[in-house]
Amino acid sequence: MSDQYGTNDRNGMDDRYGASAMADENVAKDVEYTGRYLVLLDQDDPKAGLDALQSRAGVSVAEHIRAGDSAGPALEQGGTVVLDALGVAIVEAVQGDQRLALEATVASTRALVGAEPERVLHAYKEETAAHPPEYFEGYLHGVADLVERVRGNGQAGAVRARAAAGLLFGEAQATWGLQAILATETALTGRGVGVAILDTGIDASHPDLAGRVKGSASFVPGQAVDDGHGHGTHCAGTACGPRNPATGPRYGVACEADIYAGKVLSNQGRGSDGMILDGINWALAQEGVRVISMSLGGAVALGAGFSRIYERAARRCLRHGKVIVAAAGNESRRPLDLQPVGTPANCPSILAVAAVAPDFGIAPFSCAGLNPVGGEVDLAGPGVGVLSTWPNGGYRRLNGTSMATPHVAGVTALLWEQNPNATAAQIVTLLRSGAKQLGLPVSDAGRGLVQAP
Repeated sequence: MSDQYGTNDRNGMDDRYGASAMADENVAKDVEYTGRYLVLLDQDDPKAGLDALQSRAGVSVAEHIRAGDSAGPALEQGGTVVLDALGVAIVEAVQGDQRLALEATVASTRALVGAEPERVLHAYKEETAAHPPEYFEGYLHGVADLVERVRGNGQAGAVRARAAAGLLFGEAQATWGLQAILATETALTGRGVGVAILDTGIDASHPDLAGRVKGSASFVPGQAVDDGHGHGTHCAGTACGPRNPATGPRYGVACEADIYAGKVLSNQGRGSDGMILDGINWALAQEGVRVISMSLGGAVALGAGFSRIYERAARRCLRHGKVIVAAAGNESRRPLDLQPVGTPANCPSILAVAAVAPDFGIAPFSCAGLNPVGGEVDLAGPGVGVLSTWPNGGYRRLNGTSMATPHVAGVTALLWEQNPNATAAQIVTLLRSGAKQLGLPVSDAGRGLVQAP
């Protein structure tokens, strides 16, 4: 998210970021497409755009989807649907001459702002076991450093000495991530604030999450909202897990926030743009939701732009008092191979979250702010060795910008609780201004490590 963005579609940037075109230039070469297209309609005259699609490209609309409803059944039948609240048409797969006609129609019709081929995105996580033991060396030293820096007492050296002697606290009461972001030091709990986790679903029967899910829906054809993967349950636990879990240390940031679970990724951790936008469309209609957390994405190439489709959706959410936070991506292999922030986190109106390790350096997999105009990293969160809920009543440690993102989502919920009459733009400003600088490049960690108010 850039520093300057509009919460109203007619403020700040306009939908037209240059000439209308099919946005399949400068994308990563390993991108997987579904064959469908996403078409951005002019917000003042969407009907004119739809009429042009039908008359000139042979694309007829099967169904209009209102905010809160699901496009899944219509998409499963292969029809073209329109997410009215977002002003986006998901066009059925077209090939050959019809594809050329679609391209020509978009390029020549003012009421069609642009089009993008629909991609398949995925969950961002890495198994802890994938890293050698030395990856986590300095764990206690890192915790000591950050604790003393955020407390500002200038005694980090002494604390490191106590850590070396084995005298420093561990995770008996709370995870390192919660301690690092000061979630253990605040009286705020997120009560009354809804957090939408758009992911692989949720295990609502987990002892730590039972009774906490206020709303749920699946946007994956043929799959219930139950989490057959685990990623969504883990992210929900980090953002909203209880103050006193059934087993082990506290790991959840906003321990009394309301959970809204939207299944936009399959049990294999994959989902199309249409499914994800369908989930955003649903979250937009949930009155209690103030935060939308998306630990998902896809790689983009160096120099690539952002999706105007997701940017429109994000700005609609901001206008309705909802902040979207998304994972920056795990494609980097530092120190030699840095990759840019992925989609949709690279949109100017979405907060891109990087991951820091227990030594408070940037995680080696975390993507960097290498692309201009929205491709920056905004904030960082704990993203290595993160303990949280897992299906069937379990717990697991995972690595990833996916794990960092719900830490930021949880803090965002705390800020909404503290400032219930604020605008979404004001909440974003508070997130930025409250972050703790760690001495890392802005391209790696943005404003710094998110901090609980």
